[in-house]
Amino acid sequence: MFLFAAVSVFAQQKIMSFEVKGFEKSYNQVKVVNETSYENFHCRVVILNADSTVKEVYGDYELKEKGDSDSNTKNGSDSRIKQGALLGIQFPKSFTGETSFFVEYKDYPLFDVIVIHLTDKGGGYEEEY
Repeated sequence: MFLFAAVSVFAQQKIMSFEVKGFEKSYNQVKVVNETSYENFHCRVVILNADSTVKEVYGDYELKEKGDSDSNTKNGSDSRIKQGALLGIQFPKSFTGETSFFVEYKDYPLFDVIVIHLTDKGGGYEEEY
């Protein structure tokens, strides 16, 4: 397990973004965990170009309550997210909450997973592990 603190506040930018790190060369699943006080909202994870424009949508996520999670898995070697790729988290225009996030990387027998933990503004961890 590898934890990376990539904290960003949504109210200040349209896309919260981070570079994929971790121990694996690529990942085939992205999971989003709601650790905020917000309920019943959607977000999506996008793959970004070097200039931070959206290259493609990786997946849409529906989060019901605190502790809820949703994941998307892509199959095939061309659908894996490579280390060093830029990912972004987007929220609908109607979402007005302020969030931050941190990222965790997990290695399972069939899946290499990027776990994005959404937190309330000021949440997350101070250090990179």
